[in-house]
Amino acid sequence: MAKKRGGQPKHWAEIARVKAWYGEVKRLSGWTDYKLDFEFAWTDIGIQLRRQSPSAECRPRTFEWIRKAARKPRGLDPRWRGMTELVHAVDQDSRCSGTQALFEAEIWDLLQETAPTPAAVQERIDRLLVAHGLVRLPAEKVFEKGGALLLQFGAPSLFDRSLRISLRRMDRFSGIALVWLLYLQTEPVHNAPIRTMVELIADKLLDHFFADYLPDDHFDYYDDAIGTLFKTRFDLSSRGTGGYGYLETIGTWPVVPKELAGKLTEKVLM
Repeated sequence: MAKKRGGQPKHWAEIARVKAWYGEVKRLSGWTDYKLDFEFAWTDIGIQLRRQSPSAECRPRTFEWIRKAARKPRGLDPRWRGMTELVHAVDQDSRCSGTQALFEAEIWDLLQETAPTPAAVQERIDRLLVAHGLVRLPAEKVFEKGGALLLQFGAPSLFDRSLRISLRRMDRFSGIALVWLLYLQTEPVHNAPIRTMVELIADKLLDHFFADYLPDDHFDYYDDAIGTLFKTRFDLSSRGTGGYGYLETIGTWPVVPKELAGKLTEKVLM
């Protein structure tokens, strides 16, 4: 029997990524697909050929296919850019600055990973903390009065308040990724009270994210994202620091701005 042609079905999050990027580019530029093709789809080689034969009936229709089918250009024709080059080129235009950050936001990858390892999640969290001047420490080392504030507010509330302070210094996309990853790290039942706090933040961030970038399909994509978050579970097949004992410990550690570690007071937290 002949082998069926064609690739694997596209993940819904990959479709959402392309649609969100296209919608933001259209909103910021106000240009038609034809204009967007003319300005961004052509490579340097393609522009030279276009100038040599300006009357030739040939254009890539790149943005038309992105709009119609969320189809990423593959860049097989040397005249026209592939998706990576296209995203970069669009972002260089001052009218569309920031669209590359949307396309490359970590949330799109997280939505497609339903069985990460604890080590991989910890590595991503550490990278985000370093990039934004944040640290994660046991609660008694975070607050000025240590145990006294723990008794006054409770660990879940202190975790929630510290995280909200930290998110203020992060860009939107990094903040969503951090909250998603922290939610995963509170998987053990031991961390359920803290997970509830993180879930409320994640729910709000995801709701606003899809409302802003995919307004026509807001509730569908938001529902898919929340469903993915809830069903994602750690792959604990390998032993070591990825065990549940480790997660039960670090999952309770608050995130705070580095310069506030050990200095957070009741006044700051209120």
